[in-house]
Formats: sequence, structure tokens, C-alpha cells
Amino acid sequence: MNLLNKLNSRFSVGANEPASSEDDLQKLKTFSQIEIPSDFVSIVREMTEVEVVVDNDRYFRIWSPSGCIEMNEEYEIQNYIPNSLAIGDDEGGSALIVMTGNKGFGLYKVGFGDLSSEDAEYISASLEELLVNGIGAEVV
Repeated sequence: MNLLNKLNSRFSVGANEPASSEDDLQKLKTFSQIEIPSDFVSIVREMTEVEVVVDNDRYFRIWSPSGCIEMNEEYEIQNYIPNSLAIGDDEGGSALIVMTGNKGFGLYKVGFGDLSSEDAEYISASLEELLVNGIGAEVV
């Protein structure tokens, strides 16, 4: 079952685009320096460019695989934070990045203007922990 069908009560899906193709997923796997998290893969096989509304107040977006490649290249994410992958953004100018930071491997938030692992704010251990259990909802 897709994670988006098990969303924590703090979240709802505001908008989305059609599912990713397997070809686009394969291109992202080839592009990425890290293994693509299975929860991200599960989501983009159902829908992409997903706007997740938090507490009916703000939102964050989970990109498509091609969007991930485009944004990671555009902002040179891996030059600033090696062995990471930006998978989304919030409405406040921050990227959601899967990386190893000060609390270990997980999902972090860091401003596009100050891409540094030292400045990254820990959200949760995974997208699933965030979306299903609500852990880190106050951070995104």
C-alpha cells in the first residue's frame, strides 16, 4: 500500500502530477550517489510533484525523479553535500534532502542558499516516518 494512503492526520495531498515512469526512476538511480529510498520510490510510482499540506497551514513538495535530477544539478547539491539527494522542497526556500547529518542518515531540511550538512535540520529517519507517523511535521 502506498504511503500516501496512510497519511498521518496532520497531512493531506493538495496537488499532484501523474506517476513516474520506470525509465525516469532508472535515470534517477543512475544519477544518484546514494540508494534511492524505497519510500520515495513507492510514492513516485503512484504520483509525482506531490504537494503535501501540513496542518492546513503550509506545504512541502515531493518531486518527480526527473525533478530530482533537475534540481540537484541546478543547485549542485552533491558538490555542497556529498552522498545526498534532494527529493523535495518547502514553500520557504528549503530543500528536503536524504543524507547523513548530525543525527545519522535520514531526511533533513536545508536552505537552498546555504547548502551545508552542518546547517541541515533533521526532520525524520525517513519519508515514511514523517508521512505516516507525523515525526518531523513541525520541521517541514
